[in-house]
Amino acid sequence: MLRHLIIKEIQEIITNTRSLFVLLICILLIPLGLYVSSKEYEQNRAAYKDAKQMYEERNKDNKGMEFVAEGYIPPSPLSIFSSGLSVYLPNKITTDSRGVWHEENDYGINNPVALLFGKIDFYFIITIILSLLAFMVTFNSISGEKENGTLRLIVANAVPRWKIIFAKIAGSYTVFLISFLVGVISGLVLLALTTSVPILSVSYLIPFLVIMMISLLFLFILFNIGILLSIKTRNSGASITASLLVWVLIAIIIPKVSPMIAQIIYPIKTEEVVNKQKAMKRDEIRAESDRTSGELMKSIMSERGMNAEKLDFFNMGDDPNVKAALVEYDGMIVDVKRKYDEMEINAIGIIEKDYHNQQLVQQNISKNISRISPIGCYTYLISDLTNTGLIELSNIEYNARQFSSFTESEFYSKLRKYYKEYHIGFNVSKGIFGKVDWNSIHVPTLNTYNYPTMISSLGANWIDLLFICFYSIFFFAVSVFQFIKYDVR
Repeated sequence: MLRHLIIKEIQEIITNTRSLFVLLICILLIPLGLYVSSKEYEQNRAAYKDAKQMYEERNKDNKGMEFVAEGYIPPSPLSIFSSGLSVYLPNKITTDSRGVWHEENDYGINNPVALLFGKIDFYFIITIILSLLAFMVTFNSISGEKENGTLRLIVANAVPRWKIIFAKIAGSYTVFLISFLVGVISGLVLLALTTSVPILSVSYLIPFLVIMMISLLFLFILFNIGILLSIKTRNSGASITASLLVWVLIAIIIPKVSPMIAQIIYPIKTEEVVNKQKAMKRDEIRAESDRTSGELMKSIMSERGMNAEKLDFFNMGDDPNVKAALVEYDGMIVDVKRKYDEMEINAIGIIEKDYHNQQLVQQNISKNISRISPIGCYTYLISDLTNTGLIELSNIEYNARQFSSFTESEFYSKLRKYYKEYHIGFNVSKGIFGKVDWNSIHVPTLNTYNYPTMISSLGANWIDLLFICFYSIFFFAVSVFQFIKYDVR
């Protein structure tokens, strides 16, 4: 009996023009979205390679302690499925001899219109277009049959109600799923034939299969919500109205409003204010460092009977007394510089850590509010699985620290022993002194950038995965329970 009910439901849906519309949308939009995203990834990959090559060529003879190292971040290969925050994420890391690093977005925006209207990638198609189509397919699955009188006939034949509702969910979801899979397979074939993206390789297929499983669960949630609304409303007109209102609520209002509510609950300073605080603290410490260096030179010179303020560094000749003073200064200034460099790093680190902790608190408030909507949970999962979400912000910071440490050990530390800086009176002289083997010192580049693994991304978003599973079971169970006590008259 159950099999016959499912087949009946599938036949009714297939003969409905809505199923044809869903199939056309999937066949057209999913391949198009994947293709455009893949081409954009190829362009970003080419821009990354060009920027890295130009940086190496431009700076191969530009080596010194004033040199600012640049590490370019490759675009995420999985961004073809979800662009996420990729437009706003930093794509370059800079670091200097003091160990101060920054994150920058160096490529800019190719087409502002794309940002104005949004991108139709795989994530957008599922969360906006297919979610709306799921409501469109199910809005009159119960209320429509009640109006036509067919539901009363089915119930009169002593068919268990749980079989009826299960058949409706299974039948409509199966037809929708077939259209979705046809679109996905068409998209994968298109990418394999027309792009350089190795879409059929293990590195792509395994994450994509995980994304597909989560997407199917997400669509199943929406189907159950649509059927539940059809049960709770009196007629098809009320069903379509309720479906649109609920879709607007879970797809637009909750995700958009959650950051605003978080800002009201837990307001924090803007990044511009924090950057000004860091700049002021940095200038303060560096000014003190220069003052201390000048006082040290003045003290050493005074002990040897010289007035540092009246000396001209460039016209001191080969005075052995001056040379001895500079040697003594070179030996003592190392600890002074190290002290102030550490002081600067610690002071900036405290400001950044405090701001980062405040951001996390506000971010978590916003995330918890948005998780009321299944779309919020799905968004966090997919964006982090494709390395274009919130986790990538922390990952960039981790890679920046690694690059800063690498640059210090492989570049600046090799130059540091030849670098001298003298504060004599009002004159400052600094630079590389001595014979340096420049061939052994290479311009530092970020050759290895580590993205989080799929397992770590799933582990970091376990609560969103749990919510997706919970919503799937919850709305299915509620739909079945509500239909069992449904009045078919």
